[in-house]
Amino acid sequence: MDAELLALLLAEPYYRRPAPKSTGKELFHSAYLERMLTEHRAASGTEPADPDLLATLVALTARTVADEVRRHGLTQVLVSGGGCRNPVLLAALAAGLPEVALVPSEAATLPSDAKEAVAFAVLGWYTVHGLPASVPACTGARGARVLGSLTPGPHGLPRPDPVRRAPVAAVFGTAREAMPGAAGTGMGR
Repeated sequence: MDAELLALLLAEPYYRRPAPKSTGKELFHSAYLERMLTEHRAASGTEPADPDLLATLVALTARTVADEVRRHGLTQVLVSGGGCRNPVLLAALAAGLPEVALVPSEAATLPSDAKEAVAFAVLGWYTVHGLPASVPACTGARGARVLGSLTPGPHGLPRPDPVRRAPVAAVFGTAREAMPGAAGTGMGR
């Protein structure tokens, strides 16, 4: 792990922005990393070997996640996606967050590889029921909004049963049977 490179990477202003925030390949991409490595070479005269670079990127990921978890006072985090199968990353997170339970999302009956599909299904469910799915405190929007649009096919659009209020929980997989109030859609009403 290259401590000087890690310090350079941690100086990225994005990490200090307050929530809500989101980013991806529009900021963090191969050209970004090449630029950081060029700055690092100019400052230190060295270039990390590939294993050291990978260890530094794991340390960056663990550090930035741990910083946000601590800032929000979380005591449990559901881990999912490809990172949850990276034992080095999970060990770094556990070391940086000894007071926080790192729980695989499967323990909540949510397959880690399905989180994006589930998220879009939930958003679609809200849209089809005419319920706002944006939370201004999380998105920065000025108010709650129904997201997306529905385009009827040639035979119209079937209407779901009306829903008077938004669900307070979603239950996935076999836990549904154990949860009162979880309707057949998987969304508690």
